[in-house]
Amino acid sequence: MFCVYFGAFLINSAFADTIVDLPDGKVRGYEITTNENNRLVAFLGIPYASPPLGNLRFQTPTPPNPWEGIREANQTGAACIATAHFPGDPEPREENEDCLYINVYTPAHKIAEKLPVLFWIYGGGFVGGFSDYSFYAPDYLIQEDVIVVTFNYRLGIFGFMSTGDTEILGNAGLKDQLFALNWTKGNIGSFGGDPDKITIFGQSAGGGSVGFHLTNKKSAGLFRAAICQSGCSLMGMSAFSNPTAYEVAKAIDNSISDKNSTREIREFLQSQPVEVLSSLNQNSGIGQRCPKNVLQSGITMEVEDKDAYITELNFPLVQSGNINRLPLMIGTTSEESLGSFSSLQVARDKGVDMDSDVTSLIPNDLVPLPGSNLTEIGYLIKEAYVGKGGKFADNPNQVVEFSSDGFVRPTLKQAELQSNYTPVYMYQFSFYGTKSENRTIIPGAGKVAHADELAYLFKISTFPITTDADLLTRQRMVRLWANFAKTLNPTPDQSDPILNITWPQVNPNDIRYLDIDTSLTVKPNRKVKEYAMWNRVFYKYGTQPFIGF
Repeated sequence: MFCVYFGAFLINSAFADTIVDLPDGKVRGYEITTNENNRLVAFLGIPYASPPLGNLRFQTPTPPNPWEGIREANQTGAACIATAHFPGDPEPREENEDCLYINVYTPAHKIAEKLPVLFWIYGGGFVGGFSDYSFYAPDYLIQEDVIVVTFNYRLGIFGFMSTGDTEILGNAGLKDQLFALNWTKGNIGSFGGDPDKITIFGQSAGGGSVGFHLTNKKSAGLFRAAICQSGCSLMGMSAFSNPTAYEVAKAIDNSISDKNSTREIREFLQSQPVEVLSSLNQNSGIGQRCPKNVLQSGITMEVEDKDAYITELNFPLVQSGNINRLPLMIGTTSEESLGSFSSLQVARDKGVDMDSDVTSLIPNDLVPLPGSNLTEIGYLIKEAYVGKGGKFADNPNQVVEFSSDGFVRPTLKQAELQSNYTPVYMYQFSFYGTKSENRTIIPGAGKVAHADELAYLFKISTFPITTDADLLTRQRMVRLWANFAKTLNPTPDQSDPILNITWPQVNPNDIRYLDIDTSLTVKPNRKVKEYAMWNRVFYKYGTQPFIGF
């Protein structure tokens, strides 16, 4: 036996029973001894689709190429080419267009029965993110005797650009997710997993992706439960801007015009060196939290085709129950948008802008009915946050809360609507620990921002957590998530001393949530006034069917 070092953990060469025979070839997994002196077996960098190169660029994924001999699964594949790298996140080892690889993590000790599986979809606004062990190490979850699967999917121009027809349908990144989920369903049994006990979970754009799999019949039968963290089915496609393929082509060659056919555009873009598209992707700009530029890529509505994935709006599907009717855990942090405000003054300045143009308060997901008085709508929204005659400039905490409600509002609506058809468990992550302590404090606003909960589910190399309170919160989080994967109930055992609580299901007429803080507490909806206003505004002034909520 020999050893190699890989990042902050030790990989020991595997014994014969860590060789897994897959339809495309054999892979050899490796035992990892973590910093906590626990052990797991990692199968890293397994191809789940063919490299999306040449005429496969921008297209629906295809099966991987078989290999001879035993593939050493001891290194994650390259990350997909990203537009954005968010401050503080780990950096990928490598970015490459050849990036469709999957990782499987299992407990190192022998277990007689097939294990439940947690299938992770990373966030990053569909323009960033990757699945390296340095980012999403599942050490803590594995201790709960579950299997964890992570993978890469295409981002930005490479994953979401469209010609608006069948030449480049769009949403290739979501189709990568579907392909990886199909791969997991078909192969996880060889790793000791139960293909009938797969739970998909994701955060931010990953949570939104989970939402799309919940509403899409092409994903039916591939998983039995879902967890949406700070993103859901009803975030709305207008939250993401899309460049057309024409815009991208013209940015490379200004002689391109609408006289060129979409086939010519596709062939032109497929012929470009990856460096050209990568540079264009990278230079598309980044805002305080998420990239904002015409070359940002997101979800698009596709034309009808056998390979199309998104052809319907999610809102009417969730409202009518025409979804994959499966148990759902869903929630947000206590102040999702806090990370976008670097100081109290930034929040005050934003408040001045909001006061000066109340129509800017109308969210993109609300398409006003023809003839609507936009100023009237704006003042109704403003009054719910700062009172009649109040100003956002004088209430910076409400500036932050208004922004955060772009996540909270659709989460509440999905919990309400879906609870008519399936069990729904709603949470709020409020624990102010090591991950949150460097955030700006806005008096009156929450203190835990977007993505702060991730360090309590995964071991993230750039966000170590060390205090006793941190460690207890981490233990509670992984127990709740693993319980849900195992039993479809996050608190099946009321005698569990770590949890010591019963998490109730959402009642559509009485939305309660589990507050994950220094203790676990069931609380009533804290957004009653604002949520009632949003319901009035959407249903009185909004064009139906809604894009999102």
